[in-house]
Amino acid sequence: MSETQGAPVGLDDVARRELARWKVPGLAVAVLRDGAVDARAYGITSLETRQPVTPETLFQIGSVSKVFTATLVMRLVEEGLLDLDQPVATYLPDLRLADETAPQTITLRHLLTHSSGIEGDRFENLYGVGDDALAKAVAEFQTLRQVTTPGSLWTYSNNAFSLAGAIVERVLGTPFETAMSERIFAPLKMIRSFYFAHEAITYPVAVGHTQPPDADPEIARNYPLPRYVNPAGGIISPVGDLLRFATFHLGDGTAEETRLLSQAALRAMQTPQIPAANFATAYGLGWAIYRDDEAKVLGHGGSTNGFQAQLTLVPAQGFAIAQLTNSDRGSKVIRGIEDWALHRYCGLQRHDPATISMSTADLARFAGRYRTRYTESVVTPEDGGLRLDFSARSVLANTVTTYPPMTVKPISNREFIGTEGEARSMRIDFIGEAGDPPRRLRAGGRIAERVDDSVGPL
Repeated sequence: MSETQGAPVGLDDVARRELARWKVPGLAVAVLRDGAVDARAYGITSLETRQPVTPETLFQIGSVSKVFTATLVMRLVEEGLLDLDQPVATYLPDLRLADETAPQTITLRHLLTHSSGIEGDRFENLYGVGDDALAKAVAEFQTLRQVTTPGSLWTYSNNAFSLAGAIVERVLGTPFETAMSERIFAPLKMIRSFYFAHEAITYPVAVGHTQPPDADPEIARNYPLPRYVNPAGGIISPVGDLLRFATFHLGDGTAEETRLLSQAALRAMQTPQIPAANFATAYGLGWAIYRDDEAKVLGHGGSTNGFQAQLTLVPAQGFAIAQLTNSDRGSKVIRGIEDWALHRYCGLQRHDPATISMSTADLARFAGRYRTRYTESVVTPEDGGLRLDFSARSVLANTVTTYPPMTVKPISNREFIGTEGEARSMRIDFIGEAGDPPRRLRAGGRIAERVDDSVGPL
C-alpha cells in the first residue's frame, strides 16, 4: 500500500479503512521507530458500552504470550535452573504421556519450537482456577495424542507451552503467573500486564467480539481462558507494554541496567530452530521468523475468544509494531496495517509464492475429510486447485461455525495457498509418503488426520 492520487496515506487512514472493511469494533496500535513510540487507538471497546479504545486499553494478546514464556524459560536457563536439551522428565519425573518414551525424549527446546509432537489444542475448563490448575492439567496429558515423533515435524502446540509453564512452576516452586510477574513484567515495567480478569477489570479493558459468517459482530461472553492455558496464551496487556517487551528484545538483554538475558540468549531466540511449515519461514525459541534474510522479520500472533493480536519486529532497523483488536476477524485488519507499515517504514513488502499448475488427477489425491480435535476440513478438487469446506468447534464460545468455502492453489506438489478473498495468503500443506494419498493436512500449523466419510458430525 503506498501513496494514492498524490496524497500521503497515513496510519490513521489505513487503520480506519481496515476497521470499516472488516467490521472490527476496536484497535490499539503502537509503532517503535527510531527509538520513539507512536501509540494510537481507534473504535470502541464494546458494542454495548461504546467506550472508546485508548492506547492504555487492555486486550487479550493470546499466543503472543508464548514469546513471554520462552523469555522466562531462557532466564532460568541462564540461571542454571533449566537446560533446553535435557528431557522434560528431568524436571517432571512423574510426567506421563501417550507415548511412554516421550518424557525421556522431549526436551524444553522441543516445547519452545513446536516440535514435541504433542497434540496441540485442548481448551475444556476442567481444572479450575486455583494455583494447582496447571499441575492438574499436566497430570492428565497422557490423554493427549502424540501426533508425531518428538523432533520429527513442526506442529503448533499450545499444550507444549503449558508443559513448559509447568516445568517453570516445578523448578521455582511458585505459580507460573507469579514467576512471570516477578521475573519479566516487573523488571520491564509492564505494570498493566496481567493473567487474570479480576486484575484487568480495574483498568480500561476491551471485551472480545465474534462475527459469524454473513452476520454482524456480537460480544464474546466467555472472557477468560482456562488457567492452565496461561503459559500458551493468557496475557492481558496494552500495546505500550508490548512495545516495552519488544524494545527489550531489540536491545542488549538489559532492563533499567539490570541484565535479564545475555545477548547470546536473545540471538538464540531469534535464530531458526526448525522450518515452520505454512506458519512462518522458521520458528526460533518462542519467536515465529517470517523472513530470515538480511531483513529478518520476526514476531508472533495471538487469537482467543473474540480477540486477535500481533507483535512484529524488524531487528536490523530497531522497528516494532504491536496491534491489538477485539474481534475474531482482527487478523484481517492487522495484516493490512502491518503490510502498510513494513513497506512505509522499513521498505519491506510481502511476496506470496507463485502458483503452479497441477493435473486434476493429482489434485484428486488430496480429496478427503480431515479432522483435528476441534476442526474439520472437507477437501475437493476445484478450478485447478482445492476447495476447503471448513468448520470449527469453539469450546470457549460453545459454538460450531461453518465457514464459507475457500479455494487454494498449488505452489508445490504438496503445498497450497489462498489467492483471493479472506483466504488470501493462507497456506496449507499435506503430509504423507511420496506417491501415496496424503493422510494428514496441516493448516494453521495444526495437523488434521484423514478420516472416513462415515464419521459423525464435529
